[in-house]
Amino acid sequence: MLTKTQLILLGLSTGMLTLFLESAKGIALPARIESTTGIVKLKRQNWTEFKPVSINTELNKGDQIFPLQGVRVTVLCPDLQQRPVSSGVPSGLKTICPIWEALKAKNPPPPGSLGGTNALIPYLISPRHTLILTDTPILRWNEVSQTRYYTIKVMDSQRIIWEKQVSQTQISYPGTPVFRPGIPYSVTIQTDGGQSSEQDKASKIEFIRLHSSEVATIQAEVNKIEQLNINKQTKALILADFYGTYTLPTSTFNNYVLSSQSLATYHLTSEAIAILETTIKQGQNSAIIERNLADLYWQIGLANLATNHYLKAIELAQIPEQLEEKTLAQFGLGEVYAALGDNNQAKIWYSKAREGYLALGDSARANFVIQLIESLP
Repeated sequence: MLTKTQLILLGLSTGMLTLFLESAKGIALPARIESTTGIVKLKRQNWTEFKPVSINTELNKGDQIFPLQGVRVTVLCPDLQQRPVSSGVPSGLKTICPIWEALKAKNPPPPGSLGGTNALIPYLISPRHTLILTDTPILRWNEVSQTRYYTIKVMDSQRIIWEKQVSQTQISYPGTPVFRPGIPYSVTIQTDGGQSSEQDKASKIEFIRLHSSEVATIQAEVNKIEQLNINKQTKALILADFYGTYTLPTSTFNNYVLSSQSLATYHLTSEAIAILETTIKQGQNSAIIERNLADLYWQIGLANLATNHYLKAIELAQIPEQLEEKTLAQFGLGEVYAALGDNNQAKIWYSKAREGYLALGDSARANFVIQLIESLP
């Protein structure tokens, strides 16, 4: 099995490949193609040639971007500045966006969080292994057929603090009792037929309320993104990038009950998921949106939902400009099935991803996928 260091050196993780900017204030954002009036091509460091890509494509520091003659392209850089790209010639992203920092790889689901595979139980969807900003999160769970009502319980480490019976599959927590910042809380759901979320394989899926000082810092960064005059999909993706990769500053770890190792796996994932799901409901769907949503569900161990959205991304990625998105979704499916122990399906999807990387001219990643396939029984 390859180590995380090896994965990072290859530019891959057991999740999506992403370049993040992490400033002193803790913001983490990629660059993206924000607008284009025509065909734009991209050559990543490992690619042998330029390939056409679509709006909202994520950009890395070592990439070269090539709008065809007369095509106007704008890139949203990691510092949230919109910068034009010269047409008719290749340009390095380092010259377009001057501020780039460390490459970070997304991680697989944290130990104990993998679940969401049994459609017959009301497994928790949200808030699941996530940080939360308010005392009124929306509680969501899997719908179980022929269920008349669900019993919801919210608990701290010692007792039940709130209980409610509802007929729907989500409810807003009323805000009282308030959540104590830094303390892990859990949610259980039981159907009138006796099926319980505790039958899910996952055990480490608590949520944590942030302290007000962290909330204020986050809101300031979110306000900067909200004020940008950019297209709706790009804004949604940038917000999801920020929420989905936010981690607590190490200087605040003493204010939280969990270990530093565990806290490092907590992000504002529920916020990120809500942003992309709202975007889809507003008719702003695309392969990039679906694949990013799948990555987020996989980040908190929800295997079925991740699988569904990876498949939707593949379904939507039917033009040459979306070859990379299709390949990333296929790779994601390989990861999910490998983690679930379904090695036959894992090999099928990894093989499809390898074909995609070869079509992109990325032999390094194609060879990496071969290693993954060969590591499976």
